[in-house]
Amino acid sequence: MNYSEFLSAVRNNMEDRYKNGASVLIHPVLKNNGLRLDGLLILQPGENISPTIYLNPYYDRYLSGTGLEDILDDIEAAYEEHHYPMNFNTSLFRDFSYVRDKISFRLINRASNMALLSDIPFLPFLDLAVVFYFHLEHEFFGSSTVLIHKEHMALWDTDCEELYTLACANTRSLTGCELFPMETLIRSFLDPSDQFPLKNLSSLYVLTNKSQIFGAACLLYEDVLADFARVCEDDFYVLPSSVHEVLLLPVKKSPPVSSLLDMVHEINRTEVPIQDVLSDQIYLYRCAVGKLGLVLLTPTAPEKVCEKDL
Repeated sequence: MNYSEFLSAVRNNMEDRYKNGASVLIHPVLKNNGLRLDGLLILQPGENISPTIYLNPYYDRYLSGTGLEDILDDIEAAYEEHHYPMNFNTSLFRDFSYVRDKISFRLINRASNMALLSDIPFLPFLDLAVVFYFHLEHEFFGSSTVLIHKEHMALWDTDCEELYTLACANTRSLTGCELFPMETLIRSFLDPSDQFPLKNLSSLYVLTNKSQIFGAACLLYEDVLADFARVCEDDFYVLPSSVHEVLLLPVKKSPPVSSLLDMVHEINRTEVPIQDVLSDQIYLYRCAVGKLGLVLLTPTAPEKVCEKDL
């Protein structure tokens, strides 16, 4: 079966398994960096919410030889594990007073998300985009987030500037901010008895949030950047490790900029999942002006810095 036939087979078979009037839908989902996934939804009678089961990895398993019935069993098990019989109160989404203290921001790549950005409010920042979402807490399915779309903005009669103001007030208190040596992160994955030399990492620092999920947004905290510059008494480069964290490197301890760019490109191509890539660029924070800029390499200007856009 090709992928389209596989989707139809899954939907038809799941309809046969749920003959109680449930609606079985396949909903295309546009994720970060243009990644498109197909999510299976099973809406039981009287319910308006369902876990989303992404079918793309199941098709990979099918191509690797797993039988369709085994895949259907696994999909059904995943649905039953995460399904809660309930009717979610969607009126909460319409109440701006309910969500305004739950609004936060994230950073994503601008050029790689043009289709997504056409449907959501955002503000430009360097080669990135500041996008907005709000936090949901529920007794059954715990914590989740909802990306804010233009339809939300129209419903709430608000604009990007107000969303950004609210996100600036909320994000750090909701998600926190952490800055620590890269060596600390690496050693947390090692056995305490292991004595690996990590000298090459001693100058790198990780900037992220408490959950280390979309923690690159901490790059928007100007006081954090200024404090780091004061402590290291130097300008510093920012390497976009992923949407979840960035790395800070004092200029005096840095290899040539071309080497940094090569490293970022290589890691993005070989180590970081496509949906987690933040940027192929690097940035420079200059103490003298207290600003972050893009580092651009050209034959006439080997290290030209463009100021931030936000």
